[in-house]
This record gives sequence, structure tokens and C-alpha cells, in this order.
Amino acid sequence: IRVFNRLGAAAGSRGRAPSLAVDDLLEEASRSVGLTDFGDPSFREPLSVLCDAIEHEAQLHALGRSIMHGRLVGMLVNRLRIEQLHQENPGIGAIAIRKPIVIAGLQRTGTTMLHRLLAADPRARALMSWEALSPAPLPGEGRRGSFRRRANAKLAEVGLKGLAPEFFAIHPVEADAPEEDVLLLDNCFTSQAPEATLHVPSYASWLETQDLVPSYRYLARTLKVLDWQRAGQFWVLKTPHHMEYLRELLTVFPDAVIVHTHRDPQATMGSFCSMVAHGRGVFSDHVDAREVGRHWLRKADRMI
Repeated sequence: IRVFNRLGAAAGSRGRAPSLAVDDLLEEASRSVGLTDFGDPSFREPLSVLCDAIEHEAQLHALGRSIMHGRLVGMLVNRLRIEQLHQENPGIGAIAIRKPIVIAGLQRTGTTMLHRLLAADPRARALMSWEALSPAPLPGEGRRGSFRRRANAKLAEVGLKGLAPEFFAIHPVEADAPEEDVLLLDNCFTSQAPEATLHVPSYASWLETQDLVPSYRYLARTLKVLDWQRAGQFWVLKTPHHMEYLRELLTVFPDAVIVHTHRDPQATMGSFCSMVAHGRGVFSDHVDAREVGRHWLRKADRMI
């Protein structure tokens, strides 16, 4: 990693670092899959705000920039494939997402354990990690094929373990286990994930002023694509992100069952901030633990 960062820094000084310019990301995503329809254009402004914050605030090292560039392009590719799937299979839009169970509690309050417990019900449908990274089937996979997507997710899991082994002691990330649907909201570039993995305060502040109803509508659009591939009787969703946007969530899913978990924040904030600091270390050598604490203490207060 140190060698990669040294080589990457040299490439960056020569103007050869991976581009985080919005137009370049859109062009690369479109070129890689031969598609042009990204769907609802409301994602463009948050993508622009996020990219600007990454460039000016995140202090990414070379590997972090490379990973983030690939992740942003991957999210745009997800949008292209989701739109193509809807166009080729108009019936997907008619699928109903009825009475989802939505676990919404602060981080470190047992949400992951509860999510996995409820998802163990054979009637339940949960988002798997490999689906979160790539919700639509890849070319040649057919309606239910998943081997390549599972393999890609397993590779990402192994890579993250190598980059931040301490992270796994705090929070499990497993390719074939249930995962937070905040990663689907990532495809709209309107989620808490960036501020949990990067130092992007301007983006975080901007997001708090936005109406996320379009993003939750897109979440429903993506869940329908997943339901079309493998249906369940009901969805079990989970992410602390929902605590900030329950109005938007209930606008799109009016019959959702909200499950709120709680523990004394004084007993949990240290653990969560430790997780954030380890996660940010994957992308940057400049991690200010006190800044992480200040940011997420204010965020936890807002979420409650």
C-alpha cells in the first residue's frame, strides 16, 4: 500500500490521478457498459457536491482516490444497469414493496444482530452485501445468476480485511450476509456513507438540508429489481441513516413497520467513532479522531 501511494502520488503530480470530475465519471461509466440512461437526474447535484467535497476536504491518499474513483463509477454503472433492466422488463415497476420492516437505531445498538435475526426467517427478504454492491444482474447472468457478483463482493471483503483488519473486530462485513440498504441510497449519492468513510463536512452539512423523497423513490425502484430476481414475503431493511429521514421513508413506504433500537449513547459513541476512524484510514492518512468524535456526536444528537 505504501508503494502504491508513493507511485500514485508521483502520478498525481503529473496530472495522471484518477479523475473525480462528474463529467469524466459519467463518461467512464457509460463507456464501460455501453449505456447512457442514468434514470432520474436528481442524482447529479449530490454527486457534484460530493465530488467537490472529496477533492477539497477528504485528503485522500493515492490508493484511497483509486478506490473512491472505482466506487463512484460503480454506483453510476449500477444506475445504468437498473434503468436498462426496468426498460427491458416493464413489469418490474408494478412489483409492490409491502409493509417492509425497517430497523432504525443509532449505530452500535444491536441493529446488525437484529437485522440478521429477522432476515433468518425464510419468508423474509434482506439485502445481501453482494447485491448492495451490484443490484442488477451482470451481462450473461440471466434473471437469477449471481456467481460473478458474489465473487466480486468476496474479493472486496478480502481486500477490506487487508486494508483495515481492526474494522472487522468492530463491525462484520461479509459478502453473503445481510447488509445496510444505505448502500443502495449510495447510488443516489445521498447517504450517510460518505461522511462515515471520508472527511467531507461540506457534503454532510449540505445533505442535511435536502429533501430525500426522490432518493427513497429510487430505493423502492431498486428493491423492485432485487425482488424481481428473488422474491420474499416482506423486506427487512436496516440502516441508522433512516433516523434522519423517517418522513421521506414513510412518504414512499407508508405501511413500513419501524423498529427503533436504543442503547445509552454514552456507552456506544466511543465504539462507533473508533469504527469510523478505522474506516477512514482506508482512504486517507489524515484521520483526526477528535474531529470524528465531534462530528458524530452532533450527528447522533440530530438523529435522536
